[in-house]
Amino acid sequence: MVVAMSISRRLTAIALAGALTLGGTTAANAQENPAEKLSSQAQSQIDSAAAKFISSLPQEVKDTAHKLGIKLPLLAGAAETLRYETVAHLEEAGHTKSNSAQSTAQKWANEAAAGKVSFEDGVGHGTANKDKGTGAIFKLTEKEARDRTNWLDRKGNPHNEPTGFGVATATDGKYVYIAEFFLN
Repeated sequence: MVVAMSISRRLTAIALAGALTLGGTTAANAQENPAEKLSSQAQSQIDSAAAKFISSLPQEVKDTAHKLGIKLPLLAGAAETLRYETVAHLEEAGHTKSNSAQSTAQKWANEAAAGKVSFEDGVGHGTANKDKGTGAIFKLTEKEARDRTNWLDRKGNPHNEPTGFGVATATDGKYVYIAEFFLN
């Protein structure tokens, strides 16, 4: 009987050791890998920095990249494609590009990306040159920016009273802000 208990105890010890080993492995696997977390955080910071850098480039550089088919990082790429398509849509409607309206639109987009604009249902307004025209800033996720770009891919309605306009984008690494400004 002593021998039988000895075998029983051994089997219990082996079973217990196995359970603890498997349980410990499962618990270890359930924890986040610190290296993966750091890698994910680093990639997020890189994406945010890239989007901000691309937003800061002169518009001519971004236009040239678009014309040459150079793909920009996702969020910044979505922002620039949306800007390009919005400009084309407004020109098709009869509006004309204006340097002063463009400058105001860029100020508005930058204000939004800096957190200086409040939004209601994704729409806000900048503070610069309010007396010189009207417009809006749209706060969009990458998907919403792409959806809006697809929506713009249709024939524009001619405008009865075309005016000078400017369109600009900025990103904060999370959202695309597109500002449209029309001169009075």
